[in-house]
Amino acid sequence: MPRSSQPARRDRPEPRAATVARRASVLKAALDCFTRHGIDGTTIGDIQKAARCSVGSLYHHFGSKEGIAEELFIEGISRFNRGMLRRLRQSRGAEESVKAVVRFYCDWSMRNRALASYLHSRDIDFSEQARARLKTVYRSYITEVFTWFGPFVAGGTMRALPPEAYVPLISGPIQEYVRRWLSGHYEPSPARMKELFADAAWQAVRSRGPAGPAVH
Repeated sequence: MPRSSQPARRDRPEPRAATVARRASVLKAALDCFTRHGIDGTTIGDIQKAARCSVGSLYHHFGSKEGIAEELFIEGISRFNRGMLRRLRQSRGAEESVKAVVRFYCDWSMRNRALASYLHSRDIDFSEQARARLKTVYRSYITEVFTWFGPFVAGGTMRALPPEAYVPLISGPIQEYVRRWLSGHYEPSPARMKELFADAAWQAVRSRGPAGPAVH
């Protein structure tokens, strides 16, 4: 039977898929604009032109330029967290897991330099609603991280410390280094420094004797 001359019909994207794609396009355009001009120097029209969508669509999905800035930050943090948790779940043992945190922080920041710079910025005045969402994102992430590292502490391969101490000790130093590198204050790339910081992180939290109760 001869083939029909009519082109094959393609199903239209589902409304939700189209919405997700549109939001992602706007956030990417916003990141480009914020990187070039800063948040204050960017107008809603700049984002609209870069995203090739209507101003009405921007307001419908985000409410305002500030809403776009907040959503970009929250989505960026969420992307980072998901990637970090995937990396942890691929690790074996306490030492590899601790070092994986530092290595992932470096690798992700270099692959996503513009977004990493944005996440390190201090230019966003968050609404109360955005602050509440960020707290939820952070609590969920920290719960997952502590669930992963908890058995290593209980088993005696990591020091029993106040819960608040682990994140600053493991990722605090490399976070500060990456922040300064992104701002141009440090020249050596995180790729050249990550093993040094990974070793330091492990030395900071590895067990030095029999396991004991956590300090509160």
